[in-house]
Amino acid sequence: MKNILIISLLFSLGVAFTACEDNKDEFLSDYSTILYFRNSGEMPVSLYKTGDDTDCQLVINKSGSDLGSITEVEIEVSDDVLANYNAQNGTGYVKLPDNCYQIAENRVEFGADNLYKYVNVAFKTDIIFSLPADVKYALPVSLKNSKDSINAEKSRMILLPTVLIPSVYFDQTGYVSNSFTDEGAQQAKFTLPVTMPLTNKWTFDCKVEVDQALLDEYNKKNDTNYSLLPKEAYTLSRDGVVGFIPDSSLVNLEITVDRTTLEYGNYVLPLRLADCTQEYFVIDPDKNACLYGISYVPDESKLKKVELTAGMLSSNAVEPSEGSLENLLDGNVETYFHSAWSVAVEGTHYLQVTLPAETTAFNFYYTTRSSNGNAAPAKIIIEGSPDGVSFNKISTLTDGLPTGGKETYNSKIMVGKPFKIIRFSVPENATGGNFFVWSEFGMKVF
Repeated sequence: MKNILIISLLFSLGVAFTACEDNKDEFLSDYSTILYFRNSGEMPVSLYKTGDDTDCQLVINKSGSDLGSITEVEIEVSDDVLANYNAQNGTGYVKLPDNCYQIAENRVEFGADNLYKYVNVAFKTDIIFSLPADVKYALPVSLKNSKDSINAEKSRMILLPTVLIPSVYFDQTGYVSNSFTDEGAQQAKFTLPVTMPLTNKWTFDCKVEVDQALLDEYNKKNDTNYSLLPKEAYTLSRDGVVGFIPDSSLVNLEITVDRTTLEYGNYVLPLRLADCTQEYFVIDPDKNACLYGISYVPDESKLKKVELTAGMLSSNAVEPSEGSLENLLDGNVETYFHSAWSVAVEGTHYLQVTLPAETTAFNFYYTTRSSNGNAAPAKIIIEGSPDGVSFNKISTLTDGLPTGGKETYNSKIMVGKPFKIIRFSVPENATGGNFFVWSEFGMKVF
């Protein structure tokens, strides 16, 4: 069975039924019948090397005042057409060799009810793929020899085929965040899609493996300290084998996590696409790895409000002229803490909280300055430390942070390895500055 796939001509593949879509109203007053390519001119064509021919459908329109006419037209591949096109456009295309394609019919007949006709061109992708890579090949197709008119401006197509090696890849790559609580079922199910860029005609498998080196590299690069999801805490569907069947171009790898074996924390299952049994396919090297994050967090009902005092707060960037730390806890949104703007401070401005005891989970809220949100954080880096010396990154926040005045942000529950000190660093505010302003602040901890 021939594999029918072409990316660059998707528009031409659609069947149009309205006047504006099939252009049947063009040239009504000028010609009784006129024929032309719906998509004329230069047209890139993306093909996939699959062992089968790849079919491309060209569309010829019939228009004019006599839409019920019976007519015909000839399809021609012409060296002269390509030579003229190169001369007019300053291109250097070389005609695609005859053994690289096959046109289904050279003569196209239109009945009274036909407003368009498809012409199939079968490209021999294996042969095209073996051609010199430094030559730009083209297939010049033109309309000729009709008893009716042919629109000269739309009478030719210059098809530019490119043959690609099909690939399989993760639909989600890099670090992917997921979380679940200790409420409800003991097992949580997650999915990671594996996909391909074309309609699948084959039965084959892809193997997904756990690769701890991915996590080690990520932790080192991002100053994180995520734990490897323990082996006993998860199962992969079919032991990590993803099976493709015809007409299925996306298959989910199912990940089942058993929370009974876990403590609260941030875990990562580092997955790599390692093998594909379809001989014509390759694994996309840029989309073959996913760090599937699993945050196991307590239900919010288990968190308790921290009775914060000013002595529990500190900062490396207290503004001497206004906005003390105490203002964060006074219950008045008209007062505020302002990090330093009148004096220079080395490093990123931060607010630091020393908790009464170690914990592994918390959430927090803050309210922006009452008058405006000019100094509202645009990015917040959250770190935890057991001793105030060694810090581990817990999370980086950028999405959903308020930028207006007197607006409150409520965080999700965050977890990490045991910490007593939490640092909230703000590298950038809403207007691009390096200081920030909060009017109120509070926390809950597990």
